[in-house]
Amino acid sequence: MTQQTIVWIAGTGWDAVPGTDKRLVQALPPDQHVLWIDPPVPVRNMKGLAALTSAGKSPDAVAQNVLRVKVSALPGVTRFGVRRVTGVLLSRTIRRALSGSGRRASAVVVAFPLARFPQWADTQKILYVTDDWLGGSSLMGFSRNEVKRVLVKNLREAHNVAAVSEYLSSELRQIRLLREDEGPEPPFTLLPNGCQEAERTGLQSDPQPIAGLVGQLNERLDLDVLEAVQAKGVRIMVIGPRADRDPEFGRRLDRFLAAANVQWLGRVAPEDLAFHLRQLGVGLTPYADTRFNRASFPLKTLEYLAAGVPVVSTDIPAARWLSTEHVEISATPQTFARNVVHALSKPADLIQRQQCRDFAANHSWAMRARQFLDLLEAGSRNQALLGPKES
Repeated sequence: MTQQTIVWIAGTGWDAVPGTDKRLVQALPPDQHVLWIDPPVPVRNMKGLAALTSAGKSPDAVAQNVLRVKVSALPGVTRFGVRRVTGVLLSRTIRRALSGSGRRASAVVVAFPLARFPQWADTQKILYVTDDWLGGSSLMGFSRNEVKRVLVKNLREAHNVAAVSEYLSSELRQIRLLREDEGPEPPFTLLPNGCQEAERTGLQSDPQPIAGLVGQLNERLDLDVLEAVQAKGVRIMVIGPRADRDPEFGRRLDRFLAAANVQWLGRVAPEDLAFHLRQLGVGLTPYADTRFNRASFPLKTLEYLAAGVPVVSTDIPAARWLSTEHVEISATPQTFARNVVHALSKPADLIQRQQCRDFAANHSWAMRARQFLDLLEAGSRNQALLGPKES
């Protein structure tokens, strides 16, 4: 019997730092089988060229219900001409993996900015936009024009469009409205990021007066905010790898991380992160006011709350959407720093910390997985209503 499978064309590789895609897939129930497609990786030698013809033949079992497929591509994946070849290789690899594993696609999810829906796919098509791909194209090293071209085509072909924030969903609608020949509009579904629901034991009874920053360190951060907090003499624990590119930003980040009251732990193992989070008195979400950040839904905010840690955030739409007293929104660096100092000056409150965790439990990845399955069900109805989509 052919097994029904969700084909998930992912935005990051399975072995990369876990992001939206992987966390949502891992939260799906065991009866939901997924064929996870890593983003195409350019070949570098003759052995890699051989992989072009064999890709997809032997998917790896990376989880109980997940098979992973690595996709090889020619060098210059984003270049004109090579892009088309890459698309053909991607589509062929997916078909080969489905056929070889005795599976049939029950749905195709595209969550990679440069991937088109496969032309052979006659099942429902879900476009899952996890960030402002247009605004962040340069950060990702992609051509903005190419990202826009692919996005417009996928918006036309999708039976359902999911986005991690209301701001992003609105932006996608505007992009789609630029074309007047589209026909019926697919539903736009809000599917925000989530968090791991913390165990109900081990709540830190005596958190330290430490402010914590978790996640990749790059140009999305507002260094004015971090420097204002550091200047107050607050002890700051920073957890996460550097991924900055701009030289001036890098020099400022160097100075911040070298400050006497800043401790940078770099990347830590997932099992160690929970321990460090429970030590914190407050979590920091210091995102700069950019279009990319306004469209995003920071993972770190809910991760702090799931650990029982209240949050101080810059004024971004995702923080306002959460609409909770446990996330203090700050409009300026000075206000942000004062709110951090105030949060750390209050005595430990176990009731508040448990309330943070209870709030986060309503936004767990398990909850998001259920919302995604509802989306699939709605997509099946919409597919029947809208009929076959152009590819």
